[in-house]
Amino acid sequence: MIKRPLSLVARIGLWVSLMVTVLWIGAAIVTVQQMYHEVNEGFDRDLRTAADRILPIVLHEHFDDHEDDRPRDLGRLDHSDDVEFQIIRDRSGLLLRSEGAKAIDFPTRTGFSDGDGYRFYVAPERRGAVIAVARPLDAREEILHTAITAFLLPLLIVVPLTLVAIYYAVRRGLVPLGLLRKEIETRGPANLTPVDIADLPLELKPMVDGTNRMMERLNAGFAAERDFAANAAHELRTPVAGAIAQAQRLQAESKDTVAVARAKEIETTLKRLNRYAEKLMQMARAEGAKLRVEEPMDAALVIGMIVDDFKRTEPELAVQVSLPDTAVLTDLDPDALGIVVRNLIENALRYRTEGTEISVTLDADHHLTVANDCPVVDAEKLARLSQRFIRGGGAGDGTGLGLSIVHIIAERSTAEFSITSPRSGSDQGCEATFTF
Repeated sequence: MIKRPLSLVARIGLWVSLMVTVLWIGAAIVTVQQMYHEVNEGFDRDLRTAADRILPIVLHEHFDDHEDDRPRDLGRLDHSDDVEFQIIRDRSGLLLRSEGAKAIDFPTRTGFSDGDGYRFYVAPERRGAVIAVARPLDAREEILHTAITAFLLPLLIVVPLTLVAIYYAVRRGLVPLGLLRKEIETRGPANLTPVDIADLPLELKPMVDGTNRMMERLNAGFAAERDFAANAAHELRTPVAGAIAQAQRLQAESKDTVAVARAKEIETTLKRLNRYAEKLMQMARAEGAKLRVEEPMDAALVIGMIVDDFKRTEPELAVQVSLPDTAVLTDLDPDALGIVVRNLIENALRYRTEGTEISVTLDADHHLTVANDCPVVDAEKLARLSQRFIRGGGAGDGTGLGLSIVHIIAERSTAEFSITSPRSGSDQGCEATFTF
């Protein structure tokens, strides 16, 4: 089972949430300990205060006017809380106790102590009398539990809300990273402009600087490749044209039928080489030039000119043209659109069934469709026709570059290009649609 890696938001949110939770728990533990200590101190202080309040009253009211040591019937001192006490005098023993003190075994050691579920305090001897007070431990534990509960219950709400807040804060804080990802995703062979780092966080700027330098190197490499293809194609045209002229002259002047046949083969090969040079120039133009212009132009005019050019060179060509009555304005570069139209028509002519016509259609929604009659092309072959040097059956002297050039222009100009078979409204044929 492949373990899916955590996103950066999840990683940061998880670690921050874990640390905050640990700190909350640590703070809660320290606070509870401090609260426990303070509550105990408060109860002990109250216990001592009770002893210091009860003993002087008893001594003043019952013993100040009596000098002998005979014990007297002093009764029980009323009390309204849960403090129990007893007072012992050295000469007379037990002098006074609270109502519930009889069942309690009071300690004799001075100070605070615990035992039998009580907290005891035995005060130092005063005027020959010692008071011991007791209070049940349940009382302070109940109050302590109530205080701890009142403290911890809000945490059960605050901690989850804090974790949610951390998640959204981290997600919000990483928004620039998402924007940077989208910005880099738009880069490619068609767009290698540097990414603007002016508004980026400081942590991202070194990474973006490195990315920009890499794109500069890629752009230089692509430019060198395009320049080489364009220059090589351009330099080939003149000598190839001269060689074709020489081959044609040799055919016209030679009386040797074998030499004439060889000259014709040479001419055919040179013309094919010339077509390759032309396609290479078109490809360099498609990959290197700006394909969108500032001022829109009428696409129907460009298409009409290309079709007329084909008809002039091949008068017998059967082309059915359908153009809208109104202008179809586009910011696609006219040269690029001309390359698209020319390659689509050449491809349709090359693969059509002999004797049939091709159709060139442009609608107001910027859909250019070139269709021809031919046997149905299977989907696997259709998917590969836009690759370089891939030719369909019956391509003859085709270069295998025409549709790949159209695909490059569509990709770089954010247009759409598709090939379907059979053509619309028929059970055979093939049509190519370029939406710009």
